[in-house]
Amino acid sequence: MIETLSSGSGDTVRKTLVTTLTTLAGVTLALPATADQPPAKADPAKVSAPGAATWGAESSPLMRPGRAARYWTTGKQAKAKAADLPQSLPRPATPVEPGTEAKAGAGNSARSSVPATKRITPGGDTNGYAPVRRPYTANPHSRISGRLFFVNAAGNGDSCSASVVRSASKLLVVTAAHCVYGVPDGASTGQWHTSFAFVPAYDGRGAGVRQREPYGRWGGRQAWKPDGYTGLSGGDWNSIYDIALIEVGGRKRALQDAVGAFTPMLNQGGRHTIATTGYPGLLGRKPYDGRDQLWCAGKTRQASGATDDATMLAARTTGKTPDTGRMETYNCHLFKGHSGGPWILRGTGDLVGVLSAGKEDGESDGNSVANALNLEGYGAIVKRADPRGVYDALSVRLSGPSRTVRRGGTTTVTATVTMRGLMAAAQVPVTLDLPAGAGLTAVRGASCDRSARRAACTIDAVHPGRPVRITAQVNVARDAGHTLPITARVTSTRLDPAQRDNTSVLRLHTHR
Repeated sequence: MIETLSSGSGDTVRKTLVTTLTTLAGVTLALPATADQPPAKADPAKVSAPGAATWGAESSPLMRPGRAARYWTTGKQAKAKAADLPQSLPRPATPVEPGTEAKAGAGNSARSSVPATKRITPGGDTNGYAPVRRPYTANPHSRISGRLFFVNAAGNGDSCSASVVRSASKLLVVTAAHCVYGVPDGASTGQWHTSFAFVPAYDGRGAGVRQREPYGRWGGRQAWKPDGYTGLSGGDWNSIYDIALIEVGGRKRALQDAVGAFTPMLNQGGRHTIATTGYPGLLGRKPYDGRDQLWCAGKTRQASGATDDATMLAARTTGKTPDTGRMETYNCHLFKGHSGGPWILRGTGDLVGVLSAGKEDGESDGNSVANALNLEGYGAIVKRADPRGVYDALSVRLSGPSRTVRRGGTTTVTATVTMRGLMAAAQVPVTLDLPAGAGLTAVRGASCDRSARRAACTIDAVHPGRPVRITAQVNVARDAGHTLPITARVTSTRLDPAQRDNTSVLRLHTHR
C-alpha cells in the first residue's frame, strides 16, 4: 500500500498503487504552489547502464538527500493520503459472509477483516492491529521502523512503511519495490520514484517537529530493486521481487548508529511467528490515518494463490512457482500505507520479510503477504547496495578427540557452524559423511535425517557471532583402518564471499 497526495485542484484524486489506478471519489486538495513542486529528477545519464547490472539488480539515478529532506515538510507529510490495497488473491466468486463485504464510503462497522478467533495481537482490532505505545523512541522495533515519503513515478506524493537494516554502510533502509518504482498511468515501462525521505519513529501526533521526527528526516541518495521487478500492472508486484533498498544520506551519526537496525535473515518463507510495525492510514479514520505507528502479531505460512500466474515474471524467467520465497498470515489484514513494513521474528530483531500485498480492505478473511528475504530478491540487491558488506558467510569446523580412538569403541565429533558478517540465515543445511569403518549412533544439535554413515541436518537459524554446534557419536569398527576421514559441509549461497571454509575434514586416528 502506498499513500498518495493529490496534484489536482477540485479533481477526483487518482491513486496509484502498484497494479491499478483507482479513483477515490470525493477527495480533493488544492493545487500546490510552484514552491511546493517536487525537486527536479536526477540526471538520467547517471542511471546504471543495462549492461552494468550485476546480481540481477538495478539502481536508481543518484539523488540529492538534502533536497529531498527539505521538500518533505511537516505540512506535506500531514497531507499524505492512502491508496487502495493490492490483492494477494483474486476476489472470491462467491458472496462473502453477510455484513463483512466492503462498501464504498462505509464506516468501520462495515469492515470486519480478521475474525476474532484469528486475532493474536493483544488488543487487536478487526484488522488485527493495535497501537504501538508512545513514545516510539522507547522501543527498539519502533524507532527502527518509520514512514517513507516519496514522489512517485506519476509525480504525486506517496508514502510507505520502511525500516533500517544492518549494513556496512549503516545507511540502508528496506521497503517494498513498488515503493521505489512504478509505471505511471498510460506508460508501458516503469520509472523510479524520487525525493525519498525516511522518518524513523515518525509520530504524526507530536506537538512539534522534535516530537514528530525524533531522529530527523533522512533523504534518499539511491535506491535498488531486483531487475525482475518491472512494476507492470497485474503481476510482478505480487512476486518474490517486490523488495527494495534505499541508501540515505549521511550525517554526523549514521542512521544505523542513531536508531539501530534489524538483522536481515536469509530465508525462503515458511512458518514463523512474526510481529510487524508500520503506518497504515486514511485521513480521518483514526487510528488508520497514517499518524500512528501500529503493530500486528501473526503466524505465517508459505504464500499461495497469486493473482495471475501467467503474468508472473518470476515464473516465466526462473521456472519457479510464484509463491517461492513469499509468506502470508491471516492474523493481520494488510492495511493502506503499510507496504514495505518489516516482518520481525517475534521476540527477536531478525527481519524475515517485507510487506508486499493483501486482500482488499474490508473483505472477510483478510490477509497479509510478505516477500521473504530470499536470495532472488534481497540477495540480488544487497551486494549492489552494500558492496563492503559481508553476507551469508557461513563456515564449518570439525573437532574431535585429541588422542587415537580404540577400534571397536566410540567417540564424539563436533561440527561448529559459524556465520560472519551482517546477515543471519534460516534453515541452514549441514551434512556429515563418514567413511567405511565408522558409523553414526546419534546426532544432536539440529534436526537430522540419519543413516549409518551420513547425517543430513538442518539448523533452524544461524546468527553472526552465535555458533551452532552439532555433535555426533561415532562408532569405530573393529576392522577400521588407521585413519578415518570424516567430512562436514555447510551450504551457503552465492552471497558468501569465500566458500572454501564450507567444508571441513577431521581425520580420526585409530588403534587396536
